[in-house]
Amino acid sequence: MKLIFESWNKFLTEEEESSDTIEQVRKMVAANTHLSGKAGEISAETVKEVGPFLFVLFENSLDSDHMSKHFDEKNPISTWTISKDQVKDLMLDIMANEEFKAVEERGTQKYKWLNTPTNKTIGLDSLKKAEPNDPSIKVIDDFERFTMTDRVKDWSAVSKVAADNEYELVNQERSPYTRQDLASGKPSFIKQKIGVVLGDKKQNPTPLVNVVVAEIGKIGKKPVVSLMTTYPGNSPVDSSGKDIMDKKAYKDHGYYFLKSGK
Repeated sequence: MKLIFESWNKFLTEEEESSDTIEQVRKMVAANTHLSGKAGEISAETVKEVGPFLFVLFENSLDSDHMSKHFDEKNPISTWTISKDQVKDLMLDIMANEEFKAVEERGTQKYKWLNTPTNKTIGLDSLKKAEPNDPSIKVIDDFERFTMTDRVKDWSAVSKVAADNEYELVNQERSPYTRQDLASGKPSFIKQKIGVVLGDKKQNPTPLVNVVVAEIGKIGKKPVVSLMTTYPGNSPVDSSGKDIMDKKAYKDHGYYFLKSGK
């Protein structure tokens, strides 16, 4: 009987600790400028202890514009060949078992698992390493949608982000993006020169996975993190192993986007 009571008391203690942790995470998320609207989603199902982290995996984490496009094979970027549920399971496994890189970027503490190998094909890679003398290499203008202007209508904030990142913003007519364009609701695009090489991602399957999470805060020494991005394929790094975040610089390190000859 004594053992039964001890087991029951241990169970109650663990339940109280778990409840307290969830409440702390909820308050942390509510106080976060970017995540405050998701505080109501915090529960025992969305907060997972993964390796050294408390990982907040919101229900629609993979449905944002920049992550959902990796599930559309028609999109020219690298795309998954596995389901969203399989991607979630893969992320949890990688975070629990693989080495990560901790970096601070623009005031945000991030943890990255880049170019992590798996034992099977999980996606199609739109990037390929090539020798600079490859005759099929070309440098072309690329126009990537800059979705910040869909959400933020403060020109000073938009222009600061563009300047900080050295983005050349244009509108759909490929003219410079202006304050008037923002006010009238026009979409914006980042114009940049990228290197392309002849090929098709369908012939370029990949076992590589990338996961990037951002720290929201800490409970004790355990970082509380949420998903920033995850995608299959190469995540280019320079000769010192530093990840290259500017895709127009990929060509300077031997990485090229695949483009069909059609």
